[in-house]
Amino acid sequence: MLNTLQLVKQRDIVEHMKKDTVTLSSKYQLVIPSNVRKKMGLKNTKDIQFRVKSFNSKEIVFTKEPTLDEILGSYTGYFPKDATAAIRKRRDEDWE
Repeated sequence: MLNTLQLVKQRDIVEHMKKDTVTLSSKYQLVIPSNVRKKMGLKNTKDIQFRVKSFNSKEIVFTKEPTLDEILGSYTGYFPKDATAAIRKRRDEDWE
């Protein structure tokens, strides 16, 4: 028979496992636990994409795909903020 301390430890283990468990819905949508989202810095957005890095019969490893902002972040200042105005200015310069 399990004593109270063993039951508490088992409950703590189960709760800890739940915190890091990704669930799969009936529509095959993955739900990432909030503590994992916070550690990864994920926000409420539909722009987050993951790529399957590897998989086998027991695990799937995902990697977060960089967003367009993350990719273009190194080009800060290279592209004009108002592209339409920049194109019109360039067009007008060419016509002069």
